[in-house]
Amino acid sequence: MSQKKPTIRQEQAFKIMLEKLAKKEPAVLKKIMVEAGYSPNSAINPELNLTSKKGWQILKNELDANGAKSALNDLVSPENDDKRTRLSASVEILKIVSPEKQTNVIGLFEKLGELQDTQDDKSSEITE
Repeated sequence: MSQKKPTIRQEQAFKIMLEKLAKKEPAVLKKIMVEAGYSPNSAINPELNLTSKKGWQILKNELDANGAKSALNDLVSPENDDKRTRLSASVEILKIVSPEKQTNVIGLFEKLGELQDTQDDKSSEITE
């Protein structure tokens, strides 16, 4: 019995997504799918035509096996006293785990991060 493998297009889409995330660019799966060679009609529904597929799940598991998600999970840990790092790591985990459903939640986390930055800036002005 042969092991199910990701398709070339799934691998390409996953690679493009990771590159965009590394560059802190928006990872819009519909656009990524077209860039990876999927038809525009298939790209209309990334959940049905990409993220629910066994090959995509294998790619996510491989990513976790390589330690990326594990490292981020360590940063999210309550033992990490740096709130900004914990928040950023949480955002990255959401991007990896569920990129097609991230926009509202990621936006909220990013706003919280901006508010924290603003508060930190004000605090440093007061102490100077």
